Amino acid sequence: MVTARSTPNIALIKYWGNRNNELRLPAADSLSMSLSSPSVEIDVNFADELTIRSFEADGLRKELTDKHIDRFRKHLELTKNFLKTLGAEHAIPAAVSITIRSAIPSAVGLASSAAVFSCLARAYAALIEPVIALTDMQMSVIGRLGSGSAARSIFGGYVALRTGTGNGIASAIAEQIAPEDHWTLHDIVVIPSKEEKKIGSTEGHSLASTSPFFAARVEAIGTRRQQECISAILARDFEKLQKITEEDALDMHHVMETSTPPLHYLTEDTHRIIKAIEELRISEHVPVLYTMDAGPTVHLLCPSESLQRIRTFAQEQKGCTVFETHAGPGAAIV
Repeated sequence: MVTARSTPNIALIKYWGNRNNELRLPAADSLSMSLSSPSVEIDVNFADELTIRSFEADGLRKELTDKHIDRFRKHLELTKNFLKTLGAEHAIPAAVSITIRSAIPSAVGLASSAAVFSCLARAYAALIEPVIALTDMQMSVIGRLGSGSAARSIFGGYVALRTGTGNGIASAIAEQIAPEDHWTLHDIVVIPSKEEKKIGSTEGHSLASTSPFFAARVEAIGTRRQQECISAILARDFEKLQKITEEDALDMHHVMETSTPPLHYLTEDTHRIIKAIEELRISEHVPVLYTMDAGPTVHLLCPSESLQRIRTFAQEQKGCTVFETHAGPGAAIV
């Protein structure tokens, strides 16, 4: 048996829309910061049939739906298909037993699936190491087969998911741009609502291409945004990072809101928090940026110099839950 641990990541250039939904091959590049917390731990061992147990942050057992179980079963099948391309088709002989212990609070706007499937990919790699030693990039492929953004949580720090070309199972891989100690950025997560999303990210990805603005978004990322974001990170240029991150987040939500059917993840509270942050930046010249994934939660990223001010701002937001994390190390064996 092996045990792995991983965490979510927060995307700076958002992953939204696939060119191949089954293999979760993204339509465009994306870039994120792996977080230090909260974490997921997973035990994996060989078994005659697939078994999955999942426990919440409070230790209570989580009942998995058939849909959840089918997702893990499909992921195992795709993992075996990928291993076959590496000449290791029998590395996982039959099935596996999986025990998940998640410290990620439910419905708080943190990508639990990214943490789970990056953790599972790292555990699978350790389990089959006597047969084949996988690189981190190969592990990112296995993570991506369960959750596109999981590819990025394999690595620590700042990570790009490269879309690649074609429909090969390994044609999209993640790679580290800079380690977590290159630039200590904090993520103050302001959660206005803990209601479950009516349409999850997996379903949302398949709707992205129905927006008339989707093609322009893909082009903007490919020709400009991704590289500008990488350059800002390497140069530790917060002002440049702020502009490109906020531009991309708002653009993604514009695509969501103009898809068929439209997806309205942002709420009045989200817009209120954004407006207040913009006013704070003007009045106090505080370095902080906002970004939102597929939900109403607002992530406020800032350098250490403005952490206390943004922490105070977040705690002043009425009716909101606040969670604090920062750049972290990625998936690892425990």
